[in-house]
Amino acid sequence: MTLQTVKQQIDQGALPSLYLVTGNEPALVQKAHRLFSSIIDPAEQEMNQSTYDFAEVGLDPILDDYLSAPFFGDHRLVLVENPIFLTAGSKLTANQEKALQEALDHPVPGNLLVLFANEASLDKRKKVTKSVLSQAELLDLPALDERQTRQALHQFLDQRQVEISPEAEAELLLRTQASYSKVLAELPKLLAYASQTKTIDLTGVTGLVPKESTAQAFDLADLVLKQKKAEALHLYHDLVKNGEAPLRLNAFLLGQFRLLLQVAGSNGTDQSVGTALKVHPYRVKLARQSLRHYRLGQVRAGFLQILQMEIKMKSETVDPLFLFENFMVNFR
Repeated sequence: MTLQTVKQQIDQGALPSLYLVTGNEPALVQKAHRLFSSIIDPAEQEMNQSTYDFAEVGLDPILDDYLSAPFFGDHRLVLVENPIFLTAGSKLTANQEKALQEALDHPVPGNLLVLFANEASLDKRKKVTKSVLSQAELLDLPALDERQTRQALHQFLDQRQVEISPEAEAELLLRTQASYSKVLAELPKLLAYASQTKTIDLTGVTGLVPKESTAQAFDLADLVLKQKKAEALHLYHDLVKNGEAPLRLNAFLLGQFRLLLQVAGSNGTDQSVGTALKVHPYRVKLARQSLRHYRLGQVRAGFLQILQMEIKMKSETVDPLFLFENFMVNFR
């Protein structure tokens, strides 16, 4: 099921009583929130719409609300974040599980229960999870891949009669790691920048869009592996000067080297490898491009040395900057 399918159900008045929303694209999840909220007339939302965080309130108030008749309206909408009872880390009591099942089997006419979950964390072996999956309409909102993000970006800009140069587009995707939600968050200021020229250029992107930490780690790893020692040291010092903690920076660097090794040993599309490694497919694409220029033995050696550097940072009173400088001097 897609967001368009849900829109059609709303337009046709053919609404099921239970939805399960999965996926990890924040912008699409927020769009789903707005779409479900449109079911309830704005004048009735205070009385007939509620949002709960299951991790904070538990099941009882959610069921009390869900089993109450709509107040002077056709529908009652109950939105539930963090339904951790569907995961391995939490469980309901026997009485709660029974009460939930009865509520799902005998819903109040017009009432809707929407559970917002992350599919990767669902424990599909649990009885309650199996029951929800079998009875719910499943709306899956996975992260958009690079191609889909590009398409969405161009559609968004075309509607506003704004162009983006190829160089600016490439840099925007790099700085946001081709995340649709992050690209969307950056567009308002880029549109303001292009209000007169109707063109987003490279200067606008580099001046207005900050680089993600993962992108900075990619830059640093690239400089290290290309043996550009002075440039690597300069970037490392700049990042620390701008507030990046050395231990966190080392962890990013270690993660980038680990990703290179994992991608080197993986087969499949960027999407499938990204799913298996739980990273955005764009990072897999960049890693594969980088591996064409690096020796795998060099990547392994770097990973082990960065790991040793992390151990020393955590266990010894040694200046982290000295450790990184020493690493760069001796890395071959």
